[in-house]
Parts: sequence; C-alpha cells; structure tokens
Amino acid sequence: MDSVLRRSAVQAVRALRRGEVSPLELVDAAADRIAETEPTVHALVARCLDRARDRARRLPAARSAAADHPAWLAGLPVTVKDVVDVAGLPTTFGSPVRRQPAGRTDPLVARIERRGAIVVGKTNLPEFCSGADTVSPVAGRTANPLDPSLSCGASSGGAAASVAAGQAWCAHGTDTAGSIRIPAAFCGAVGLRPTPGLVPAGHPDPAGFEVHGPLARDVADAALFFAAMVGQPPPDRPGGPFPRRLAAVSLDLGGTVPVDSEIRQSCARAAALLEGLGCAVEEAVPALDVPELRTVHEAAVTLLGHRAAVLHGDRVDRHGDAIGPALRAEVAAGRRIPPDLLDAARSTRERFRHAVVRFFDRYDVLVTPAFGVPPWPVPDGAGPYPDEPQLSRIAAVWPLTTLAPMAGCPAITVPVGRTAAGHPVGLQLTGPPMSDLRLLRAARALEAAGTHAGQAAR
Repeated sequence: MDSVLRRSAVQAVRALRRGEVSPLELVDAAADRIAETEPTVHALVARCLDRARDRARRLPAARSAAADHPAWLAGLPVTVKDVVDVAGLPTTFGSPVRRQPAGRTDPLVARIERRGAIVVGKTNLPEFCSGADTVSPVAGRTANPLDPSLSCGASSGGAAASVAAGQAWCAHGTDTAGSIRIPAAFCGAVGLRPTPGLVPAGHPDPAGFEVHGPLARDVADAALFFAAMVGQPPPDRPGGPFPRRLAAVSLDLGGTVPVDSEIRQSCARAAALLEGLGCAVEEAVPALDVPELRTVHEAAVTLLGHRAAVLHGDRVDRHGDAIGPALRAEVAAGRRIPPDLLDAARSTRERFRHAVVRFFDRYDVLVTPAFGVPPWPVPDGAGPYPDEPQLSRIAAVWPLTTLAPMAGCPAITVPVGRTAAGHPVGLQLTGPPMSDLRLLRAARALEAAGTHAGQAAR
C-alpha cells in the first residue's frame, strides 16, 4: 500500500470511486503509517482506528449516486484537531483538566463523515491553543516531520504534521491568528484559513477570530477537503482567479516586518510567476500608511488578549496551576486591558475592514510571505514557547498572519521552496471575504506554475 500512501487525496478518492481500492485498505495503510511515524512525530493525541475500520466497512459503495457530489470523499482517511468532538473520545484541547469522553460528535465532524471522510485520529495542539509551539501536557511535543529538530508551529501543528508525515491525506485545523497557516508553512503543506462562518462547528468563536479549515499536501487536496467541510460548494465572486488581472505584492508589509532574506527571495520568485499568469503586479498593502498597519496588529493583539480572558478566565480561576503557564499568562494579560484600549482596538478593526474592502476593489489578491522566519529549533524542555530571542523574532513578523483575521478575509499558505538549510518556505495569498474558491484557484495556478517545491514528507 506504499504507492497508495503516496497518491494525492484527489487521486486516492478517484481510486476509491472506481473501486480500485477499498476504504478499509486505505484505513489499514494509514494505520501502518501512523504506527511507523508516530513514535517520532507525536502528531496525534488519540487514535480511533477501530472506529475508522467500522465506518470503512459500513460506508456506502463509492459508485453510488453520492459519488457525483464534488465533496464526496468515498472513504478517505483524515485527522481532526482535538478541539472538536468525536463521540466516545475525550476532547482535551491539549489540557489535563478535560478528560471526559464526548457524548456526541461535533456537527463539523459529522458533516465531513457524511461526505465520506473517515477520521483516523485527533491531532495534538498546545493547551487551549496557547503558545507558539505544539506541545501539550496531554501528548507532549509534536515534531516537524521534515526535520524533527525544528518546530512545527502552532496551534494546528499536529494537523500539519499528520499530513506532512503521510498519516492521513487531509487534516482539519483551526486558525485564530495564524494557527493553520504557520504550521502549513513550517511543514511544507497547504493550509487554508476560510472566510469566517463558511465552516460552522459546534463551538463558534464569539470574537470572530477562530475559523476551521483544511490542511493538505497540495491545493487540489485542500479544495477537496474544504468542499467536504462546507458541505456544498461555497459562495464565490464571479470570474476567474484574477478577474482584474492586478495583484498586490508586499514582502514585508510596507517595511513593517523584518522578513528573513531567504524567505523574501523565495517569495519574490514565486510572486513573479503571477506575471506569467497574465497578472500585473504592484507593491501595495491595505493601509493608508505604514504606522497604520502596525496599529492594526497592535489592535489584534489587544483583541486576542481580551478573547483569552473571556473564553478561559473562568477555567483558569477554577483549575489554577492545573492550567499551564502560557494560558494563565494570556488570561492575566487580557484582564489587564483597560476598556478604552479595548474600544480603540475594536474601532481600528472596523476601520481596517473598510480599508480592505477598498483595497480589494482594486486588487485581486494580496501576496506576502506566510511567515517571516523559518522554523526555529525545537525549544528545550516542555514549555510552549521558544527562547527569548526567537520569541522576539516571532513577534516581529506576526503581523503577516493577524491582518487576515482582523479583516475577516480568507488566506492560504502554499509551499514555494526551501532555504539553503532545507527549511520550507510558505507564500500567503489573501483575498476579499467570500472569495475562497477564487483564492484556491489562484493558489492552484501558482502551484501549477512551479511554486510547489515543498512537498510533504512521505
């Protein structure tokens, strides 16, 4: 089954639909790969292979009427992040304070299972998605399958690692301020942050930051799994990927982000391919001036701190030191935010959204690096943060991933090569709200033009 594991999700689903391979054979192949890689990668919090095999045996024939649906996965093994319920398994959020098995399956998981996905495991995350690295007291640290000495990012690091290690063809993740896009960039995968609201789940984010989206080996696979998550073809503006044939490119957000030189070069080469696709390129960012973009990011940090206090304050009060230091620190910082600063941050977010609408009236897409630094060495110890110098570098380039959630925009990370040291480099494409399909088409066009050099590890 090694040749099956090397197929893309699109190819595997085609084989399933034709009856060339059975869902049970794919589950067994995934189980073998999990057994082979998991001792090193630690991508999974829990395996549910007996449940997966039972579902594989009971799945309707792939050549039924449902096979005509664009999201029919026909028995494709996938993973889900341990923030959604799978009946009978604990949903830990990476925390030891949550151990009870779920009594129901999350609507999102039920939706992808109705579309033919088979869940083979739940992926690791830092405790309640806090911190900059995927390490939790429940499952330990997830390694980067491309190089175990490097970080896989956070908080969907387990999801990205499960795809990059070949444990599953596609993975579900969540993205609040980069949690899909950064791990995808670090693991040489594709990760889509959809428009908020397109992929509903059982625990919506009251702050409007967190979204659920796919990670996969290539853009076509991500689009296939995204369709299953949505449950039907999602809305899109008319026209092809570049109806205006004008792209905005900024390698450092107007000079506000100190991007690593090798990442800058790789992303510049990839962005230049847009001209070969018939798209003119201009240097531009969706803000009136450079200080405003920094203000937008500072507002995002304020709103994220307030969100942590609202969502997790009671939990920290109840459990005290049983909650890890990263989440306690985030809650404490959020509680110190004065009301006037919070109001100012909300006002900045609203003004920025209007600026982005005007920006995308002119441009089809904004092209930037997915993240401005390469994967850092795995931190010593069990903490969720790298050392202080690395943390300062992360903070300096974080605006690359906070602008999309502040604007309510979809964004996708696509691999575009490696540094001299072999570290993956990701390019980020951001589009206007509800342009998810057009953004996927644009990413696919770039990928087909030769940018997809960061193939996932097999």
